[in-house]
Amino acid sequence: MQNPPQGASDSLILAALPAIEAAARLGSFTRAAQELGLTQGAVSRRIQSLESHLGVALFTRQGRAVRITTDGLRLAESATAILRQIETTRLELSGSLTGALRIGVLPSLGGLWLAPRLQAFTQLHPALSVSVSTVDADFSAAHKDPVNWDPSLLDIVLTWGYGGWTPLTAISLFREEMIAVCSPDFKSQHGIEATADLWTAPRLAHTTRPNAWDAFAEARSIAVAPGSTVSSPPPQLAFDHFYMIREGALAGSGSALLPAFLIADDIARGILLQTGPAWSTGAQYAAVGTSTAFGRPAAKAFLDWLVGST
Repeated sequence: MQNPPQGASDSLILAALPAIEAAARLGSFTRAAQELGLTQGAVSRRIQSLESHLGVALFTRQGRAVRITTDGLRLAESATAILRQIETTRLELSGSLTGALRIGVLPSLGGLWLAPRLQAFTQLHPALSVSVSTVDADFSAAHKDPVNWDPSLLDIVLTWGYGGWTPLTAISLFREEMIAVCSPDFKSQHGIEATADLWTAPRLAHTTRPNAWDAFAEARSIAVAPGSTVSSPPPQLAFDHFYMIREGALAGSGSALLPAFLIADDIARGILLQTGPAWSTGAQYAAVGTSTAFGRPAAKAFLDWLVGST
């Protein structure tokens, strides 16, 4: 069989590169086709044509599932680097970012911190479409660093944990420091003069951190009862999101333990009052995603902006 001309061979490889990169990253020809705006058959034919031309198997097929081979992985890594360089050059020539950026975020982090700041980023990149969706996470003791979202469907996820998101890439944004706060009216009504006084008045709890007040008291060496640092009676109201706890504190329903950076504006405005030193929990808030996603120009621009604004 006569080999195709060199130009035709190069065209075959170039046409297949996006399909190989997407299929390798997503583990599915169907999902690769959806991302590229092609049919599943078109993606499959491009890859099969290249396999036939090269004489190697790039993917193994078992029903609808596909798994990349060692040869396929080598080519996919090259495809990723080439496509990334092409996109970078295109952006340098056009002078602006285009396309879409998909961000996942914890509800309170998104509502109290990210949403009010996003306009500053979109003003820098007006041609970029940014979508934000919330991700849920189980922060019980057994699942401190959950990854219960699909990393192929979100470019960047802003979440909380202790750094155990392997094999994903993580960029630390904030070390978590919790502060005890209450509203001015609550402080006056209950005679709050020191942090220990909070245990004589209603307190608000987080349902997934039921022992936070006890840990806070121990860390601050607060004697809330003679010879004891055990918080009693327990908080009467509990919520499963910080934004709910914040609203309860603003309404005077009780004092609250909240991440300092989430309520920095409230403290500055005087609508919430800090009652004592901060408590470092050892946890962090981080941007998490795949190394491939982090390497895309839109994601890289967002991460650079995010780190610069924290």
